[in-house]
Amino acid sequence: MMIENGTEGTYDYRKIKRALVLNEKAKFKGSQPPFTQLLPHGPGIPAILTDPYVYVGVKIVMDDETILCVYTSKEKTQTGTNQYIEDRKRAKEIEEFLLKIIHKYHTNDSNN
Repeated sequence: MMIENGTEGTYDYRKIKRALVLNEKAKFKGSQPPFTQLLPHGPGIPAILTDPYVYVGVKIVMDDETILCVYTSKEKTQTGTNQYIEDRKRAKEIEEFLLKIIHKYHTNDSNN
């Protein structure tokens, strides 16, 4: 799988501890560590009235607590738009793939 937008480098997928889909506030992307400024997912969130732009992505936590990210939004988007729905769908697919890896390798580790 090629990551087009996110953390660069080579990482051992067997060392992934957690993966979750998040919305990062657009104005903070690139100025702080990934996914430190979040906008919750869901309808009726008051924060969307003040600054509704987000980047959708997957936060990946490694065994050593290193934080990696994969952004599925190529540009900032607003919650509820078609682009947001597509970005979130793609992020969920990546998350599901990573959860299978986590289950495979961390289940085997606990049996040793």
